[in-house]
Amino acid sequence: MLQVSSIEQKEAARGQPGGSWQSPDIASLPRPKTISLMEKVELTIISAVPTFGPDGNFITLIREPVLVSQDHTASNALEAYLLKNKIYCTGPKRSHRVLLRWSPAKVNLFCDWPAEEAKETKFEIFLEDAAGKALGQFSAKHKPLEKKFDTVACVRDIFVDTNPRHLGESFSGPFKQLVEWLEFNHMHGIDHFFFYTFHGTEDAAKEIMTPYMNDGLASRIHFEHYPGVNVVRQHYVIRDCLYRAKNHANWLLPTIDVDEYIHMTGGHIFAGGVVPKDYLRTAWDSIVRYNKAEKKKIQTIKFYRFRFARGPPGQLDIASVWREASLQEGRSGHIRALPKYVCNVHLSYDPHIHGAMFSSFLGVGQNVLVANHYRNAKGVRIEYGDNFTQLPDALATVKDEALVPSVALVEEAIRQRFSEDPRILLRRLGEKRPPSQEVAAKLSADPGNVTLAMHSLKGEDDEDW
Repeated sequence: MLQVSSIEQKEAARGQPGGSWQSPDIASLPRPKTISLMEKVELTIISAVPTFGPDGNFITLIREPVLVSQDHTASNALEAYLLKNKIYCTGPKRSHRVLLRWSPAKVNLFCDWPAEEAKETKFEIFLEDAAGKALGQFSAKHKPLEKKFDTVACVRDIFVDTNPRHLGESFSGPFKQLVEWLEFNHMHGIDHFFFYTFHGTEDAAKEIMTPYMNDGLASRIHFEHYPGVNVVRQHYVIRDCLYRAKNHANWLLPTIDVDEYIHMTGGHIFAGGVVPKDYLRTAWDSIVRYNKAEKKKIQTIKFYRFRFARGPPGQLDIASVWREASLQEGRSGHIRALPKYVCNVHLSYDPHIHGAMFSSFLGVGQNVLVANHYRNAKGVRIEYGDNFTQLPDALATVKDEALVPSVALVEEAIRQRFSEDPRILLRRLGEKRPPSQEVAAKLSADPGNVTLAMHSLKGEDDEDW
């Protein structure tokens, strides 16, 4: 593992943010490592995730994401190389030598590993060719999870969206949104959260995340670098998080953002016809049964969103009761915004922002489940804190009070968690900002380390309006 203490000392001396929170709960992941297989064929790994149990005993080598909008030449060359050449992975001293294998959609790579090493906290993975020639190695350090959960959620990094294409800031008041989102989801059945932080931004998140970690509701994974584009970071989180959940959860919310709240609109899928309070724990199996499907064949459950007006300053977003009349429209020619989903952890392998690749799925209608999406109208920038202005949302014309009963419950949960008046806390958090993406990217590109190339993306994931 690469050491970064000297970097943190430099940053502290410069008065720049980030770096002092150095004890992630599960894993600290070094900068991506690239090994050369042959001329113009390279394998870049961002994370190595050990997993042991009924879902299999293997270490996943998670590749640097290559998105639709990027040049796929290098990725295609790697795929062609691995199709023609056998690569083997081993432990130290060439122990348990096995063939390196692809995930189903050829996104990530698997090294099968002996089950008796399930309690280990450090792994060395060596790659070699068929003749035994050493090609390179990767390391994995982690703290094994002991508990099993029904439904868990991935929590991506908190950032201020400075993309000029997004005229309305996607994560306005990001820490305020995070707290209310966490309490709502935990209250309604999310058993555990995987928090992700990135180099240069972790200090800003420490105050918010620590109480949940101390209460055993969350675990933290930290990347010791910072890709400068949020779509890339989101793919880091999605891919790593799924394999952290393997053998520890049944269902996973990989990409539900902190401005999106899953709402059951019909109780008919449940026994007795009533939506239970912990529906985020029980809905997924109920949906499968209601559709007379087999859980062992359903990889994802997809659903759509209603856009709601943003909540007032100092109040929860779910206190807003006005939404658009129809399901959220997309951008760039899409009639409807792309769906979000929950995945069956046991069957999913190659997650994306709006679904898992090559997966079988159930789609549910708005009479069963939707996501309330508290987001600004197009072209309207709304800031929290001193700059907040409550603007009318002319597109939100339908009154919908379905989540209002949760407002007082979430506020009380916040009070108990932080020992502070929730209205005061929310206003304070509305003024709290992480470093901008530009600042964080500069912090990550320290001259004492390998500098990551900045991505230039305009992919299908930007359609997620």
